[in-house]
Amino acid sequence: MLLLFSISFTQLSAQTLKRKYRGIYAGQIPSYEVKFGQGTNTVSECELKMYLSRDSLKLEIGTYRYASAYTLEIAEQDLILTASREESGIPERIILSPRTKTMLRKGHYPQPDATLIRIGKLPRR
Repeated sequence: MLLLFSISFTQLSAQTLKRKYRGIYAGQIPSYEVKFGQGTNTVSECELKMYLSRDSLKLEIGTYRYASAYTLEIAEQDLILTASREESGIPERIILSPRTKTMLRKGHYPQPDATLIRIGKLPRR
């Protein structure tokens, strides 16, 4: 009975991201258009930087910065990270490709998706 309980408890524990996938990722959100009533506004492209650690991520989009914990889900060949955003309630969804060590940040409509490339390691604590 005790053995069964310990096995089931380890199966429920949260998965962490392997060290080789942690680091600093950077990319660009391409420009896009937003429709307001009768007119449209163009949003210029913006730099995106993500610091991915063992249990949290820090996201910088232009001057907007926030940090959050994430959950890890293993898909067929990719890792899907889902992080909550403090004020919006809309989760941030990031798909990490282990083979290429690139990320795809799913944009929130009408914002397009952005590809991020690993540019370095995180500084030691």
